[in-house]
Amino acid sequence: MNNVLAIDGGTYLGFVVCVAMLLFIMAMRAFDTKMRNNFINLVFAMLLAFLAAVADMKLATFAYPMNLRYTAKIIKYISQGIMEYFVLVIVVREFSENTKKWLIVPFFVMVAIVLSAPVNPQVFYFTADNHFVRGPLGNIVFIQAAIYVIIAMLTCIHKWFDGYQKDATVILFILFMVCVGVVLEENHIFPNCALESSALGTLFLYIYTYAERYNVDSVSRCYKRRCFYADGKKYSRSEMMIISMDLNDLKYINDNYGHKAGDIALLTFAEVVRSVKTNKYILYRTGGDEFMILGIKATMDEAKELVELIKEKLSETPYACSFGIYGYKPGDDFDAAVVKADKAMYDDKSIYKASKNLRSHARNDDYDSRLEIETFTNNISFLG
Repeated sequence: MNNVLAIDGGTYLGFVVCVAMLLFIMAMRAFDTKMRNNFINLVFAMLLAFLAAVADMKLATFAYPMNLRYTAKIIKYISQGIMEYFVLVIVVREFSENTKKWLIVPFFVMVAIVLSAPVNPQVFYFTADNHFVRGPLGNIVFIQAAIYVIIAMLTCIHKWFDGYQKDATVILFILFMVCVGVVLEENHIFPNCALESSALGTLFLYIYTYAERYNVDSVSRCYKRRCFYADGKKYSRSEMMIISMDLNDLKYINDNYGHKAGDIALLTFAEVVRSVKTNKYILYRTGGDEFMILGIKATMDEAKELVELIKEKLSETPYACSFGIYGYKPGDDFDAAVVKADKAMYDDKSIYKASKNLRSHARNDDYDSRLEIETFTNNISFLG
């Protein structure tokens, strides 16, 4: 029986994945409006690309080329470019809005070139027997995709050195899976394999992003309390340094400048820690103003050196923190070790409070002079 729709099983499966995911995204309220809209736009573009791909497959069965096939190809390429753009926006969501604006430039360049295809055979054309031929300018679709993949990979490298190795690995796997799909399609092994891989990759990206919201604190972008105790159990057979930290005067900042200022204080502190720690240290936010670090196979001297580095970088900001360190050894009670690290931190906080009382209102005056509300932009660079 002839395939009337000229559609293969993989294309059908990819189409079903897109429709199901779109229904799921629209039914759920897991993300903020911007993130949710990015996923919806991504899936809509993917559906349009699938429809255009099916039309192109059907038109390719004709004995001679039709102008409609140019339209199908152009819509497919533009839709794929939109998909790639929104995937990148989701992956690099921590970029500033000004930086994100430049990400659209490669897409617009690709669109301008692809739209010229009907009058420019250097982009692509169809032979008299309806065979597709890509011209040198047609590689712009791969150049745009390559630019976005490189940016995404650099973001993953940054995540890796920020201590999010598992998260970076997941995203890199998704990128690799889609790239393999492109190779298989371009070598005529599987039709529309790039789109089918993209559909599955988008599904995995949505699941990963959903899970990340469950495990990562939305304010500080640190792992949550449950992850701290899960990792404590996971690495219980290794020596660990437990560093307890408490951001000082957070209540004063919240009460006098609002919770947005408090959120920026928390994020700034987390960025300070991430800018100086190495991969053996994992950062968590375990409470309102409480943070923890697990130093896997770290020594006491290394932990003390890290604390000094944090204090040095933190001195560039208006904020201060109290620290407590305790060394865990295999066989110790992890909860008891955490309590001892907390006790050391509270001892340090007592010293801070005593010093603050001696200075009377000097500390608050210092905050009032340094924490101007218009400076709450969290634009301090700690990596220079």
